[in-house]
Amino acid sequence: MDEIQQISSEICSIFESKIDSLTDEQAEAINIHNKSMNFYVELGDKRKALWNARQTLNYLNKIVQDG
Repeated sequence: MDEIQQISSEICSIFESKIDSLTDEQAEAINIHNKSMNFYVELGDKRKALWNARQTLNYLNKIVQDG
């Protein structure tokens, strides 16, 4: 699951350099995507795990863009 690791690294980088805080709603949405990703990783469903990882990354990029 190298692509998931790459996306996770990008997510960590965004948190380290671009996001100071999240609203409760933002934190909950990210948490849901991450829990879903972990669930599908455990099931061995790489396609769904990747989809959830990408959703998290896209959501974080939107938060950064919207300021």
